[in-house]
Amino acid sequence: MRTRDILILALLSVVTVPLLRGQGQQPQQTIPQNAGAQNTPAAFTQEIKIYSQEYIPQDAHAIRVKSTMVPVPVVVRDSHGNVVKGLKREDFQVFDEGKQQNITYFDMELSHPPAPTATAELPSRPSAPSPAPAAPPRYLGFYFDDNTLLVGDMAYARKAAEDFVTKNMEESDRVGVFTSSATVTQQFTSNRQQLLDALSQLQTHKREATIDKCPNITPYQAYTMSLFRYEPTDALNLAVAEAYACKKCTGLSYAMCVQFVQTLGDQVLSLSESFARDSLGVLGDVIHYMGKMPGRRTLIMASSGFFSDSENVQHDQDMMIDRALKNGVVVNTIDAKGLFAPYDPADLANDVPIIPAGTLAMYQQDKPIQEKEVADDPLAALAQGTGGKFFHNSNDLDEGVRQLAELPEVSYVVGFNPDESRMNGAKRSIKVKVPGQNGLHIDARPSYFVPTKQEAAPGVKYERLNKEVMGSDTLNQMSARVMTETGTLATGESALRITAHVDGHSLSFKKENNKTRNERIIFITALFDTHGHFLAGNQAVMDMQLKDETRAQIQKDGVNAKATLQAPPGNYVLREVVQEVVGGRISATSQPVRIQ
Repeated sequence: MRTRDILILALLSVVTVPLLRGQGQQPQQTIPQNAGAQNTPAAFTQEIKIYSQEYIPQDAHAIRVKSTMVPVPVVVRDSHGNVVKGLKREDFQVFDEGKQQNITYFDMELSHPPAPTATAELPSRPSAPSPAPAAPPRYLGFYFDDNTLLVGDMAYARKAAEDFVTKNMEESDRVGVFTSSATVTQQFTSNRQQLLDALSQLQTHKREATIDKCPNITPYQAYTMSLFRYEPTDALNLAVAEAYACKKCTGLSYAMCVQFVQTLGDQVLSLSESFARDSLGVLGDVIHYMGKMPGRRTLIMASSGFFSDSENVQHDQDMMIDRALKNGVVVNTIDAKGLFAPYDPADLANDVPIIPAGTLAMYQQDKPIQEKEVADDPLAALAQGTGGKFFHNSNDLDEGVRQLAELPEVSYVVGFNPDESRMNGAKRSIKVKVPGQNGLHIDARPSYFVPTKQEAAPGVKYERLNKEVMGSDTLNQMSARVMTETGTLATGESALRITAHVDGHSLSFKKENNKTRNERIIFITALFDTHGHFLAGNQAVMDMQLKDETRAQIQKDGVNAKATLQAPPGNYVLREVVQEVVGGRISATSQPVRIQ
């Protein structure tokens, strides 16, 4: 059974399954979001890569410069944890993949700017002291990952947020409440009672990736099984032993039982990836919304953690870090599980047989501890990557929220421009140093994604596509269909969800190295008002390097590309232009849509 489709503004997902039934507009609903594929088989995620960005129409009479500067927010603390003040541009060094970069941008930000100094125009007529400037509003978002929070974890996290609102919230603060399930949304307000009312509605909506109670294959175990496929690792051997013990492999040979548990492991891994990307997707939506706020922006994410070791989830995680940095949002995370507890046999599902002795018994006992440790990794990465803090291994969540809500007295932003000759979409490491001073702790993002040349200058290569986007004719050189659905984002804003389905037989694959068949599909989704004025758009490139088996299934089922565009309620015209690059064929359609 397919899980629900989850979408995010300016990102695309791909699913190699038939299009959902029905065309045209659907009833309004809340649109939760995610930044990636839904139910995509593991092989497909390795053979299909997607790059997406905001689409801006190309103006033949205008020259646009796309900045590729990488901003790096930095907080510097001494050995006692105190923020270091007064640093200048020349005090910093920034390294990209170990190579020192020229700092092209520098800024210092103060949490409480000093009042301007009073001056006297004439000795006999001193001017009155200037009043202290009002502190800019601080926008603080509480993001409860209620799809991972257990009942107890949710209760403690909710109480900590309530204590902050009643005891520590300042008059200039604007606080919002958001959830990964999109069931509770309170947009930014200074009204404490509204916030308390929203917090009181929080409930857990935890989802389990485990397919069966026995064998009890957990996400990290499934990931290990996928890395060492069919090899006799402890992860696989334990699953097989449990399957035989609870009679799931009765009458099956050992090889058939291995196949059975490996298939279960693939399903667990697929679900856990989907759930993780759901949480990250809604997080990205909240970050995008916070980026519009005119003040300092801090997000506190309360979660019990989730699986993030797969390539897809880590890519989404890095994209969320990049989005937070571009929107000036610091993400602080809090592990709502509290103090780390040793293994308890009660952690096992009731129906799972306990292995009595040997290495498998040790692995079975250690497995819950491994899962808890791995679940913390994305929380630590999100905090570290945005210059935030990660609060964990403590039951004092009240103190955790208080610490995470604090603004550093002084922070810095250093920026550099990456080498344009290396724009290949790869992940690159960043290191920030303050040479000549010992004992300093530096909080800064550890990496970034280099934009591709197409992302940096999309108009150079796609002139024909840009012309078709701004046109109104219908082109049917390839078979593509469009379905729309209206609803609201997790932040309460109205939006339009778009699904473009491309018939697999419309794709012209090019054989490469006798091993793969390659194709590239370009999707441009644009929204216009009824007078033809461009309002918003999304552009994505889907690169496919497919094995014969994958290509055969895609030719049979086609591909679905999905995007979400945010716009106020009203009547619009949606333009969808799709090109398969190998054959050069284009589909272009326009249709009226109404966002409610």
